[in-house]
Amino acid sequence: MLLKLAWRNIFRNKRRSLITTSSIIFAVLFAVFMRSLQFGAYSNMLDNIVGSYMGYIQVHDKGFWEEKTIDNSFSVDDITHLTASKNITYLSQRIEGFALASYNDESKPVALLGLDAAAEKEHIKLDDKVVEGHYFSETYTGLLVGKGLRDIMKLSLGDTLVFLGQGYQGSMASGSYPIVGFIDLKTPELNKRTVIMKLDQAQEFFALPGLITTALVGIDGDDWQGAQREVLSSVDTNNLEVMNWQEMLPELKQLISVDKAGGAFVLMILYSIITFSLFGTVLMLTEERSFEYGVLIAIGMDKNKVVQVAILETILMAIAGVIAGLILAFPFVLYFNINPINLSGQMQEVVEKFGFEALVPTSLDPSIALTHAGIIFCIVLAVNLYTIFKIKKLNPITEMRK
Repeated sequence: MLLKLAWRNIFRNKRRSLITTSSIIFAVLFAVFMRSLQFGAYSNMLDNIVGSYMGYIQVHDKGFWEEKTIDNSFSVDDITHLTASKNITYLSQRIEGFALASYNDESKPVALLGLDAAAEKEHIKLDDKVVEGHYFSETYTGLLVGKGLRDIMKLSLGDTLVFLGQGYQGSMASGSYPIVGFIDLKTPELNKRTVIMKLDQAQEFFALPGLITTALVGIDGDDWQGAQREVLSSVDTNNLEVMNWQEMLPELKQLISVDKAGGAFVLMILYSIITFSLFGTVLMLTEERSFEYGVLIAIGMDKNKVVQVAILETILMAIAGVIAGLILAFPFVLYFNINPINLSGQMQEVVEKFGFEALVPTSLDPSIALTHAGIIFCIVLAVNLYTIFKIKKLNPITEMRK
């Protein structure tokens, strides 16, 4: 009965209902879209640097992260037992070194990366990043070159790069390899200086038989903290170091933390504006309905029943506004997830200096929408406490005389 009366009041007071519901819809739409854009940017950063290249956890020889030399390498046998853990899905073995790359009259120092081609293809989908040519196979054995380096050195498929560098324990490292493909690592700086070869070729080039410098630890789910603790308990920490992405990239962690704080501050301002806007609307419309409330009480309706009807009206409008806001927000979030905002000009230069792709997609994480829809729903209920207070203190004779 009360629910039916609440619906009837909503449709009878269309102006009040429309104003309140429109405010809720705008609040949900703006909050969800803004936060989705912010979290999408974080996700893109982590995918560019962490998910597709560095991994969430790495194992190195003690001191390698501080001094990245070939001499700080370790045996593959020291970590192969980690794959027996249920939380660790794979190990990707790598050799990270440096060499001088030459082609005709062009020479440039490059980061030479030797990796397990099968593991990187299966788990990190490195083959999807090949933009020209072919990924490693029995037929195609040679080099994958970053597309930025391709443009700088004016390289083409089939060209041969000559390398000169330092191998293990001071040995001379030299060799020449054909280019079988060009790759987009989604990070401008990596694209400009990275050359990739198969792990066995890198071991031969740097004179590192059976040795690697880095192992990426693939984890099941997002619990990289738990996986790191498990790895630490399973390896000899006197000789090996286990680092997570926050330890390897403290600047990225700090950047995300600062940006989150800034986003939270903006949301607080938004919620403050929404709160006062809704309160003003509720204040105005409650005063307009004071006569109506006075009549209901005068004809014998209990004040508690009037309060219950007012609360039901608020809940119904809040639910309708939140659902409509989420429905309207979804196409915008989906569109900008598929077609990310492409930064340009000075903003693009700033972002690329940090090593990120100058794209800002939105996040499709449903917890963002549910969290902010819930917050706005609570705000709507809170500001309508004024209506309850007004009804409780209402004098029907006084209100009907106005």
